Amino acid sequence: MTEAANGFVIRRMERGELDFALGLAAAEGWNPGLADAESFWQADPEGYFLGLLDGRPVATISAVRYAGDGQGQDFGFIGLYIVVPEQRGRGLGCRLWDAALGTLTAPTIGLDAVLAQQANYCKSGFALAMRNCRYEGHFANTPGKAMPAGLSPLGEFPLEEVLAYDQRCFPARRKAFLRSWLSAPGHTALGLRRGDRLAGYGVVRPCGVGSKIGPLFADDDSAAHALFHGLSQAAAASAKGGQVFLDVPMPHAGAVRLAEAHDMRPVFETGRMYRGPAPDLDLGRVFGVTSFELG
Repeated sequence: MTEAANGFVIRRMERGELDFALGLAAAEGWNPGLADAESFWQADPEGYFLGLLDGRPVATISAVRYAGDGQGQDFGFIGLYIVVPEQRGRGLGCRLWDAALGTLTAPTIGLDAVLAQQANYCKSGFALAMRNCRYEGHFANTPGKAMPAGLSPLGEFPLEEVLAYDQRCFPARRKAFLRSWLSAPGHTALGLRRGDRLAGYGVVRPCGVGSKIGPLFADDDSAAHALFHGLSQAAAASAKGGQVFLDVPMPHAGAVRLAEAHDMRPVFETGRMYRGPAPDLDLGRVFGVTSFELG
């Protein structure tokens, strides 16, 4: 795909250019993970677009398609929609938006929008489904502190069991993404075992500032608290203490209670919006969103 007009060219990214997009996201204060690029790329290598003005990259967007592969419908997600500050207000972003959105044919497409942009996305057929809030906490490294009972490295669980659990909490199967996300450099992935089954899992990863927990999926409040303790302790140990962030779906009261119980405070908000039918998720198991960029 290549579109060009008046010196502005739109084309799919090459792998190295996704690092440029994440650099723009960091400059916007979105605080991406240090190893996000490779896992994002694995989700859909065809889903990233670059706008170049007179040969210079000035705008990015992702339009990732999660393929159903016979186990559910396709699902699309828009993210990393950024125009460099000095080129805003010229319509370049709108042209990139139209081109990228036109590649997604999934029955449902999602995105996370800041409050100021939600009305604009409504014009493209998106509707607000819920609020997400990023919470920030500070955790000290406490060497020798025991992990909560039942926690194990997620790699001890069969991948198919993890995928089955994940699909209860996310609109589509995302095997390629998760395979990379669970084992990316610096990532810690934990699962909670109850009896002979997985009762929840979570991942924490290093970011430009502190660490983020996401996803955090669990059967109930007790399971979520156990996973949160293990993940926050892993983050504090690797960074010798510091900031930890959790992106909380606000309609889930248990997720809000989890953040507040650990003295976390809200620092940023988005609205989850969908074009097409809102997916039927088990929101009661979603204590932390995976990422605002990929859903």
